[in-house]
Amino acid sequence: MSIVYSFEDDYVLVTPIGFNTFEDVSTAFEMIAAAPASNRPARVLFDGRQTNYGPPGEELEMLAEFLGRHDAYRGSRWAIIAIPDTLVFALSRMYTALAEDHGMYAETFTDFEAGRAWLMQPQAAH
Repeated sequence: MSIVYSFEDDYVLVTPIGFNTFEDVSTAFEMIAAAPASNRPARVLFDGRQTNYGPPGEELEMLAEFLGRHDAYRGSRWAIIAIPDTLVFALSRMYTALAEDHGMYAETFTDFEAGRAWLMQPQAAH
């Protein structure tokens, strides 16, 4: 359907709505990276509460690999918000592990404000 994003104080808020293909998602993140307001490394607050689509694991791996090769996302932080006990929540947990394998730091949250607070904390050295 669509991916809506907006640049907030020091992060980008990304909200997928309905079903989105890999091409939809990768195009949106390329546009975000190219935007003048985009920070390096990016801080992404991914609000997955308005979608119930769960891409196959292979697509999650492709996305993590795609983003990990992109300068804007290498070393980035991701707070992923998902409704507990849903497929989106389970897949977001899976994505956090994949993201780490590709040089990104991600955590899954069920509370928007808790995710935003974590995202805004200074990043510890890894």
